[in-house]
Amino acid sequence: MNDHPMLDDIALYALGVLPAKRAASDDPNAVCAETVRAHLATCAICRKEYADLGPAANLIGLAAEAPADDAARDRIKARIMAQVRRESVVPLRRPERRGGTTRSVVWPAYLVAAACFVFALISTISNLALVGQLRDVKTQLAQTQAHSSSLARNLADERTTLADVMDANAKHYAITDGEVITRGRRIYVALHDLPEPPRGHVYQAWTLPKDAKAMKPSVTFVPDARGLAVIALPVDAHATDAVAVSVEPDGGSKAPTTKPLFVVPLS
Repeated sequence: MNDHPMLDDIALYALGVLPAKRAASDDPNAVCAETVRAHLATCAICRKEYADLGPAANLIGLAAEAPADDAARDRIKARIMAQVRRESVVPLRRPERRGGTTRSVVWPAYLVAAACFVFALISTISNLALVGQLRDVKTQLAQTQAHSSSLARNLADERTTLADVMDANAKHYAITDGEVITRGRRIYVALHDLPEPPRGHVYQAWTLPKDAKAMKPSVTFVPDARGLAVIALPVDAHATDAVAVSVEPDGGSKAPTTKPLFVVPLS
């Protein structure tokens, strides 16, 4: 084996895995394809090696882009080159015909290292792609599970609402186009033929706690396309004296800004 210091990089250049140019931030001693081409123009030894390596590079038949992390590429190269130099036998051979006779030529160890380097690059890139795909699948699975949990909660809430509204022990307080319903500690507002609120506004529920003098803000809502709305209020019916609904700006208000559509005493 020839100990010319550029032979390792000649092999990498033959395999097409060197970066095209050295970036301004790279190590000043880093080798790129441009550097090797300039060296080949002045070095007969390396030109011969490059010519000999051409068939092997074609035989390997691999192409891989160098990873974005040049430091990782250099670490892989150094590790493989050190391992190959410790081997006493290099098994890769090719026949060469000269002068009518055929002799066996042993491929240099650094060519084997370069081939291993390409395999390592391809493996690394493939692994990164698989990791990215796995991350995407996990994200989609988490989103699906969250959506399923939300649907399950909504279904459970709807079943509870339906059972409460239809229960024989529920109390119904009639209002125009709807009613307020209490059952146990729960309160519902059920409305129909409710017009869509003005642009930039929503409907907001209000509750009056026992012994309080002012209404407290509760949930905001909009009716569906048919003008229907059934809302569970997050308060204790036993501790509430009245329920009201008004039209408020998007996001709701801390105190009513319009005249309530209705106020229903629960006592």
